[in-house]
Amino acid sequence: MLTTERAKQILKSAKGAPVLACGDVMLDAYLTGPAERFSQEAPVPVIRVDDEKFFPGGAGNAANCMATIGLSTHLVGVVGEKGRIKYTDVMEEEYRNCGIITHFSLDPERKTTLKLRVKAIKTTTQHVARVDMEDTHPLSKEKENEISSYLESLAKEIKPTVISIHDYAKGFLSEKVFKKIIEISDEKNIPVFADLKQNTFVKYKSFIKNPKLFFLKPNRVESVETAKIINGFDKDGTTDEEIVEIANIIQKEIPIHIFITRGKKGAVYFEPQKKPYFVRPKEVEEQFDIAGAGDTVEALLITSYVGGATMPEALELAIAASQVAIRKFGTSVVTEEELLDWIGE
Repeated sequence: MLTTERAKQILKSAKGAPVLACGDVMLDAYLTGPAERFSQEAPVPVIRVDDEKFFPGGAGNAANCMATIGLSTHLVGVVGEKGRIKYTDVMEEEYRNCGIITHFSLDPERKTTLKLRVKAIKTTTQHVARVDMEDTHPLSKEKENEISSYLESLAKEIKPTVISIHDYAKGFLSEKVFKKIIEISDEKNIPVFADLKQNTFVKYKSFIKNPKLFFLKPNRVESVETAKIINGFDKDGTTDEEIVEIANIIQKEIPIHIFITRGKKGAVYFEPQKKPYFVRPKEVEEQFDIAGAGDTVEALLITSYVGGATMPEALELAIAASQVAIRKFGTSVVTEEELLDWIGE
């Protein structure tokens, strides 16, 4: 069991460590106001917006989590300027305000991904609608080359302790970009922590040349789908035995490290040729929003790793952080104080 003192030691050791993050960057927006009448045009509430909040989303949320804890977080991504509504400047400002060091490439042929939530206040706050603005087509050859060069030059400049990949299937993670990340990892002996969609992992796994340096973090559903693609696995992964079976299927293909998150059931760490390590957290009574919980886990796994934690310790710390995160509304990050207080409880 991870103690508060040990957690403090790990977090202190991680302070200032350089991390090179990359992936699909987004802007999460929340518009909130009172709903006092219905529209005459359609049976929908009219919301008078009196509160606007913007947060880094997608890969930005994971980067925000790491920056908040104290890592020197460099983030590579692609933003756009397509369309009449220009919100890329808002996005870049919010990212900088969170302490994220951004290295964004501007693509005039795509939109910056925006997730806009509209919330109405009556007697309680009700999530009324979500509007997505995005382009998910693959990067052009020119952008692939540009991003690959970004990654290579940054790896030389900042000497990252970890490279992290945050894949939301929005087009950033092309084959060439993934190969470049693996090339940098192999050349400089830098571990890669990856939150990949199942199709992405299955498509690119053959490019992983040094499995000891690769840490994959799927959730239960993604891990089930991965096993299904690999060998036709036909269970839902709800039991401990099924989760172990899934990990065995993946590691038989390639002996990487695997963290499988399981919602309220916690998570499991699978080190090749070792017994699985289960983390079974206490139940969270006030669960408000699970948005971004996976990003929180990924961020704290990385923080713990660079802070000298064992992987079981890292998973305990990461799951504790996710429990704090789901007790907050919206896309949110966890502070060191909140995390230590939760572990203390």
